Amino acid sequence: MSNDSWRPLLHLAPYKGSISDPNGMCQFKGTYHFFCQNAPTYPGDYDSPHGWGHFASRDLVNWVFLGCHVMPDSPADRDGSYSGGAYINDETDELWLYYTGNIRTGEGDGTTSGRLANQTLMKSYNGINLGVKQIVLDNSGYPAYCSCHVRDPKVWKQDGTMHMMLGARTLADSRGAIMLYDSIDGVNWSMAGAVTNLEKDPFGYMWECPDRIVLEGKEYLSTCPQGMVGSNDPDDPERVTCQNVHAAGYFPIEGRIIDLMHLDTRRMNADAPRAAIDEREFIDWDYGFDYYACQSLVDEKGRTILIGWMSLPHDKDDIRAYDNPTDTWRGALTTPRVLSVCPKCGRILQNPAEEFDALRGEAQAWEGSVTLPKCADVVIDGIEGEGKVAFGDFLELTYKDGRAELLFLDDEVGQGRKGRRAIIPQVSDIRIVVDTSILEIFVNGGGWVFSTRYFQESDELTISSTFSSKSQVWYPMQPITINYLVER
Repeated sequence: MSNDSWRPLLHLAPYKGSISDPNGMCQFKGTYHFFCQNAPTYPGDYDSPHGWGHFASRDLVNWVFLGCHVMPDSPADRDGSYSGGAYINDETDELWLYYTGNIRTGEGDGTTSGRLANQTLMKSYNGINLGVKQIVLDNSGYPAYCSCHVRDPKVWKQDGTMHMMLGARTLADSRGAIMLYDSIDGVNWSMAGAVTNLEKDPFGYMWECPDRIVLEGKEYLSTCPQGMVGSNDPDDPERVTCQNVHAAGYFPIEGRIIDLMHLDTRRMNADAPRAAIDEREFIDWDYGFDYYACQSLVDEKGRTILIGWMSLPHDKDDIRAYDNPTDTWRGALTTPRVLSVCPKCGRILQNPAEEFDALRGEAQAWEGSVTLPKCADVVIDGIEGEGKVAFGDFLELTYKDGRAELLFLDDEVGQGRKGRRAIIPQVSDIRIVVDTSILEIFVNGGGWVFSTRYFQESDELTISSTFSSKSQVWYPMQPITINYLVER
């Protein structure tokens, strides 16, 4: 089995080529725009310069793929149109896309020297036709302590001023940081501060994909710290956070992010970013094997929606980097997850959007075990005590002594990956989105999530449960639709 037999039916994936980081997530004039990093020449040249692939929808269910609308085709981004975000300018009635244009100068190692990071703006009146590329910030605007790794602009407006966060890596100690820039017009930017973690040891060497999330008036700083584990750490049974080589999570913030950043008064003259973030407060977005580079949007209904990449980049030291078994396409995005706050524990809850729930067919009750088509939605409610959910004979989710563990039993299906864990005080419910090669497991109303790709040689999936529960149902799912209007 390969290619179409493993192609997701409930998740966005390319017809051919490779997709990764979500970019420019927004709803503009009623249309959802999900951009993402796209290498259209995969598998022939996966390392070719990446651009932005473009999925669009009116309802989060029926999609069109419009090709690569941002490509590395100018002197500002010739070696890659890297990640960035969307800003809806209500004053001009335009969609502004900010991204990092990557330039390799041919000298140096690309980290300490030899790389230019051009923060670039493109404007659109309709979300499809894009204007000229305009560099709004370049290496001359970064403090001297920065390495050449500065990227992933997140732009928003607050108190009448536009703000931009950028992920960064320091030169002296390879420390992840986030920098803030302020602007009146969205074109001319000045540095307004920077933060990193409190402890002497870096919390990752690069903080990618910075994001500001606001729920019930509280702000959260989301980011993806790179280099969190070595080659053997993921299989350490005592490790229950940041278990992937690169992590994705959030910090609850007291007050406002801009106020925290503005406490860095030295700014461009500083020797290092201000140590202000307590790394002990970091909360993983997802405890599974395949989750990274997430990005949020606030839609016209006022919902905050989070989308992640169903994989992650791998370092040469990561022994859990699996070979992609599909030979003409790779990569997928998660379901759109609506965020809310748990009134009891304060954690952010993630649940598939209601439009996804509308794909459900008639509920089917089951006990013990059930054989499913590889496109289903499974819900186990009213759980009491400990137990296990088994997926065929290749994967299991166990809960015992306040600890949940997702464990691959078959190296071929799991591509050599082993286990992921989370501390959960009590399990009350489990929801499992089953797709052809994807599992998204939501525990306790989405307070904890385990996401993974799997590559089973079967068109069916048998699930069994030993949990004592009040109800067990599954729903057949109608697939989403993707019209690939443009191949590239």
